[in-house]
Amino acid sequence: MTIHPGTMRRSHLLLAAAVGLAGIAALIGNRTGTPAEVQGAPLMTAGADRPAAGSGAAGRAPSAADATPARSATAAAVAQLVDLDRLTLTPDGEHYEAILADGRHAELTLDPALQALAEKLLVEARAPRGAIVAMAPDGRILALAGRRGDDHPPKRGEHSVASFDWRLATDVWAPAASVFKLVTASALVAAGVDPSDKVCFHGGIRSVSESNLRDDKRDSRCETLTYGVAHSNNAILGKLAFQKLEPDALPGGELLGVAGAMELPTAHDLSFAQAAAGFVGSRLSAMGGALLAATFADDGEQPIPRIIASIDGVAQVGPARRRAVTAEIAKAVGKMMTATCEIGSASRSFGKHQPIRVAGKTGTLTRTEPFYMEHSWFVGYAPIEQPQIVVSIVLGNPENWHLRGHEAARRLIDRALRPASGPSGHDKDRGAKLTSARRAGW
Repeated sequence: MTIHPGTMRRSHLLLAAAVGLAGIAALIGNRTGTPAEVQGAPLMTAGADRPAAGSGAAGRAPSAADATPARSATAAAVAQLVDLDRLTLTPDGEHYEAILADGRHAELTLDPALQALAEKLLVEARAPRGAIVAMAPDGRILALAGRRGDDHPPKRGEHSVASFDWRLATDVWAPAASVFKLVTASALVAAGVDPSDKVCFHGGIRSVSESNLRDDKRDSRCETLTYGVAHSNNAILGKLAFQKLEPDALPGGELLGVAGAMELPTAHDLSFAQAAAGFVGSRLSAMGGALLAATFADDGEQPIPRIIASIDGVAQVGPARRRAVTAEIAKAVGKMMTATCEIGSASRSFGKHQPIRVAGKTGTLTRTEPFYMEHSWFVGYAPIEQPQIVVSIVLGNPENWHLRGHEAARRLIDRALRPASGPSGHDKDRGAKLTSARRAGW
């Protein structure tokens, strides 16, 4: 990773809404530089390493659209390939359909019931900004929703103005907050820190200070790295990172993939410890949160997200996963995520005695610019024994919030793992209504 002059190490890791022709995972490759310099690999279709000749959806010569530089594959460019604002349900209510830019017919991976619930949850949250991604462990996107509401509560007599905008699920707009502790925990395990070894600390609930970095007479309590992740204790993560890691040891590019942005300090000081705890230096999209969680759900291999199931009736095969961390590291961090849901910061929604065991990570961080938002995160997967669903939720709540990320995740996971009996009439009707609402710009 290139070190630039000054005190910040920059790694621009961007995602451009994993959709496109023939199962495109419209990903931007990892490059270093200023935003204007980021380029990356061309758009790639599933099976792009195979000859284009043949039959079916892939049986055509690559078009100019296929070779568009990835940096231009922004949400706007993706919308030119498949219009996610104008989807239709199949007559049986089982699938969403779309017409691609070249006129071919695509069936999408979106699950109508989960998509409807995701949008319903965003309405209930009433957040100025909110996004939800639900994904299968193999990268199939099951729900992709964003909602842009009022920047401030409406005044008396005014009506609230809000609109669905799926781009909020793929854009990098929210601080990663304590979700970044999963990246730090991975680096600590790789550096030889045993998740069960105890470290003594004080404070750490809301900040990391200089006194947290070294052994201090105020260190009145000793807990493990697992405890630190589960309870989002900033002093534990900050102290361990400061004592065990160098700034270039954080595996951001490997774990955040192409769905986040990092500007981490190069100096080994308090600012590095604060970055390791998630206070500064990292941002993440909801899609990035899903990819991060999926990595730990699949023993360190990260899927490439895709939203097209078939084109003109020909099933699209997903691209191969890429290894981000070792299986040993992934399993260790996965256990910390399980503790988060069973005894830690998400235990109110999940708890250790629930029939469905969930692994996850919460994150909370407030920003006042461009206006007040308390970012409430949850990323995770379930069930932990054999993951079937990966969820990522970020709600930019106002001061008076209606829903937390882990609360919304609980409902989404419950719906996803409901015994398969097909969507109910209510779910189908709800999906149809939301499709109509999107068309109307609601």
